[in-house]
Amino acid sequence: MESIYLLGIDNGTTTTKATLFDGEGNEIAVASSREVKTSHPEPGWAEQDMEEIWQATISAVHNCIDKSGIDSAKIAGVSLSGHGGGVWLLDKEGKPVRPAIIWLDGRSGSYIERWSEKDLLSEFYDFSGWNLFAGIGPVTIFPWLIDHEPESLKKAFVNLTSKDWVKYCLTGELSTDPSMASVALIDFKSQDYSEDLLKLAGIYEYRHLLPSIVPAWQIAGKVTGEAAELTGLKEGTPVSGGAFDGACSTLGSGCYNPGDACSNIATAGVHVVLASEPVLDPERIYSLMCHAVPGVFYKTSMTMVAAGNLDWFEREFCEVERIEASKRGTSVYEVINEEIEKISVGSGGVIYLPYLQGERAPFVKPEARGVFFGLGDWHTRAHLMRAVFEGVALSTRHNVEAMTKGERLETLYVSGGGSKNPLWCQMITDCIGSNVNVPAGADAGSRGAAINAGVAVGVFKDHADAVNRMVNIERKHEPDKGKLKLYDSLYGIYRHLIDAVWPIWEESAQKGIEGWGKS
Repeated sequence: MESIYLLGIDNGTTTTKATLFDGEGNEIAVASSREVKTSHPEPGWAEQDMEEIWQATISAVHNCIDKSGIDSAKIAGVSLSGHGGGVWLLDKEGKPVRPAIIWLDGRSGSYIERWSEKDLLSEFYDFSGWNLFAGIGPVTIFPWLIDHEPESLKKAFVNLTSKDWVKYCLTGELSTDPSMASVALIDFKSQDYSEDLLKLAGIYEYRHLLPSIVPAWQIAGKVTGEAAELTGLKEGTPVSGGAFDGACSTLGSGCYNPGDACSNIATAGVHVVLASEPVLDPERIYSLMCHAVPGVFYKTSMTMVAAGNLDWFEREFCEVERIEASKRGTSVYEVINEEIEKISVGSGGVIYLPYLQGERAPFVKPEARGVFFGLGDWHTRAHLMRAVFEGVALSTRHNVEAMTKGERLETLYVSGGGSKNPLWCQMITDCIGSNVNVPAGADAGSRGAAINAGVAVGVFKDHADAVNRMVNIERKHEPDKGKLKLYDSLYGIYRHLIDAVWPIWEESAQKGIEGWGKS
């Protein structure tokens, strides 16, 4: 029997990955693009060049097909995963109106503050199931554009998201999917865009910019001749709707049943507990989304920056470790792990708050910034490095507890770049007190996308069949009860520290210190 292949494309915030799978979940080839630049025209702003993202996708897909050595005609289907939120405006010719404003962007923070002062945020939550953050999408960014760039909205024909932009480049079709649309835009009862929500945000007149909704597991278009020539895909290859990267990573980790839980430790942290009904949080802490599986919803608590904290620290402070890694011919993170393994739980009293770009979950605070607490002149760079790892583990616990209401999970599936580090995964399991399962493979997002492609073209009967065939567990971690007690104490201090610096973040923002010295 001739083999059938599925291609999953994951448009991350920093890089794009393309992974080719066979029908049993074996990775045939993986390719990553060069890093996509995020520009910061003003402090707290975050934009990306849409054409650069398409070029990154072309490179990743072409290289993946070339590495596989297979005839692309054997690829039965393609699907996409991508970061959500932000605003990606196209004109009538399908050209970008302006650079994409991505989910990391904080320019709309003042609008959330204004709505908070008017006691409207609870109303926004009740309409959308979301605690708003500045970069969440049209609800927050369109008002800013109305006030500061009205010409951009006037020129626009449609607003997309990252993977929907790439899907358009591949197929020429404009659509989004339920997972992306449920990021503060839909009414869960009607499963359509919420008119009440759009009116509350003052953006109803731009309802026409919201694209049609096609499920992740249905065909949304076919590869055009032009895209085929650029990527190496065969013209006419079916492309399914695709989904939010958190949904794809959750699915690609093996989570598709209500009650399953997953944490994706990537640039951001996406924490999920699945549910059978779209039940809003009475405390209005977690947010609610549609999963990439029909009839399944997920409670989600998403941090602004997770593994991105380590990327920042390594970039700015780990030249010594990079040199050592180069000498050995190994990864800089192997050297870092060796150093932090020598440091005990608690990093010698150093606690790190991992809020480099503000925070959106389990609390919304655009003014939040990273904090190292407890420094003494005896501390080394290794103490700070371990504190960064632990800070992300503590944040993971904070977010998971927001969804489980303090109950410990039996098992948490962990995916994303952070899952590749066994030491980090052990810290997470010791911190939250749950078993941690790590799925095999290079990228859960691409795998989840490929699963959706396989369901769309009939390779799999349904998502349950797909997960059973496509997902394997590579490692299992069990919590150390002694370390769990230590982390319980550390977690209490972590929570108190957030409360203590809260007004100081506000004072710093009010005085505009970040902008001092800028023209």
